[in-house]
Amino acid sequence: MNRATTRRPVGYEILEHTADQAIRATGRDLRELIGNAAGGMLALLYSGTAPPPRHELELSVEGDSPEMVLHHALRELLYLLEDEGLAPVRVRVAAANAERAVLRVGVIPRDQAEPLLGTVLKAVTRHGLAIEGDGDVLYITIVFDV
Repeated sequence: MNRATTRRPVGYEILEHTADQAIRATGRDLRELIGNAAGGMLALLYSGTAPPPRHELELSVEGDSPEMVLHHALRELLYLLEDEGLAPVRVRVAAANAERAVLRVGVIPRDQAEPLLGTVLKAVTRHGLAIEGDGDVLYITIVFDV
C-alpha cells in the first residue's frame, strides 16, 4: 500500500462538545501539533477571518511534558487576550520539544479585534489532554471552558 495514500491530514477540526468547545489538532511533530492547536483555538475565537497582525511577540513556554508545553502555549495566548489587551491573530511555532516551545505571535489591540471575536474562551482545560500517535501523525483533543 502506498504510504502517501494512508497519511492522515494534519490541521485541526472543531468538535461537538456538550457544554464547552473542543478541537482536535493533528501534526507530524510537536511543533506542528502546537501550531495547529493554536490555529484551532483562533478559529474558535474569531467569528470570521482574523485581521492581519500589527505587531509580533515572541513567547517562550515550558512544561514537564509535551502535553503541558502545548497547554501552556494555548493558555498564554488566552492570557494575552484577557490580561494584556492584545488579541492573537496569527501563531507560528518557531521551535518545540517535550519541555519548551517558542511561539511567534502576531497581535492587534483587543479593542480592534472586539467586533470579530465570537466564542469567549475562559480557559484551556486539562481534561483528557493526551498526545497520541497514529503512524506518522500526532493528535490531541483540547477542551476549552466557555
